Amino acid sequence: GIDTRMRFSIEPLQSDNAFDQWKDAMKAVARLPMGIPADFRKKVWLSLADNHIRDLRIDWEKTVRFAFNEKSNPDDNKLGLQIVKDLHRTGCTSFSGHDNEEDRAILKRVLLAYARWNKRVGYCQGFNIIAALLLDVMDRKEDDALKVMVYLIDHVLPESYFANNLRALSVDMAVFRDLLRVTLPSLSKHLDYLQHAAQDHATGACYEPPLTNVFTMQWFLTLFATCLPKNIVLRVMDSVLLEGSEILLRTALTIWGKLARRIMNVPSADEFYSLMGDLSAEMMQVYQLSIFDIFQSIYSVAPFPFPNLMDLREKYTYNIRPFSSSGNKQSSQASKNLLYSDDDELDEDDIEAISSFPGELLPL
Repeated sequence: GIDTRMRFSIEPLQSDNAFDQWKDAMKAVARLPMGIPADFRKKVWLSLADNHIRDLRIDWEKTVRFAFNEKSNPDDNKLGLQIVKDLHRTGCTSFSGHDNEEDRAILKRVLLAYARWNKRVGYCQGFNIIAALLLDVMDRKEDDALKVMVYLIDHVLPESYFANNLRALSVDMAVFRDLLRVTLPSLSKHLDYLQHAAQDHATGACYEPPLTNVFTMQWFLTLFATCLPKNIVLRVMDSVLLEGSEILLRTALTIWGKLARRIMNVPSADEFYSLMGDLSAEMMQVYQLSIFDIFQSIYSVAPFPFPNLMDLREKYTYNIRPFSSSGNKQSSQASKNLLYSDDDELDEDDIEAISSFPGELLPL
């Protein structure tokens, strides 16, 4: 559990166990109705990232000189083209539009710096949205945004979430469907029915992917910036940085739970996708009064840590075929494996372990 019996401080104190105590205090603040105050957010995120950099004994000044070096490296041109291609899609309005060339240049430098830092991951679609949010919180300070991005992607999120085959993301998609079956069984059964009802009756082939996949995958890759208002997204990121990647699963379960009542009335997969277009627009307009309900659901859907989550992730890590994020023909086919993925079912041990939490997911 969280130890909240300590004096409040925006920054961790320099003493034994001080960081862990401070982090517990920040977790408690994040769970309050108003969450972490916006004025504190930058300092909290940087304190978490600074501690990670110290633990790894990284020479950060040297890293910054290397990552933001103006000399072009052999891979920079290809990376730069990929990054520029995606910049206009950035979901942060302050980095889009014709009048924000300087902000886009800052964003490109941070994305290129991260790609230089972590060559195994490089650049992944969705990074532009994440980096834009980080820059916004970090007051456009590029090295601070890079530091938090390193902490988030390299440490907080599962390994290979954004690596070339996106293995950990494909694992979490399978894990999420298992959790959905247990936490929202009626919705899960209805979505399965819509998926299988769309099959080709002449051949018996089912060309429809699990219906949650296309939406949940995008939510995870952009940390919900494409489906929720910015003030909620920042609070989700507070919780992800403090509590870990299971917040992504909890948030997705909360969203589907709040949409369930309206989805249950949909008679076909085509009408499901049409409805989701409308609901996606509505979700971006969630009012302040709904925020407390959303975070109450995120934190109450299951105990911390999520029961059996490590076991479920391990199970699928060795039983799922990852896909590639690059643009060649082979990876294009492989990416379909995520959307049209496995028919794995929960075994009895899985059900027993994760059916013990009756979290209430309130509708929008």
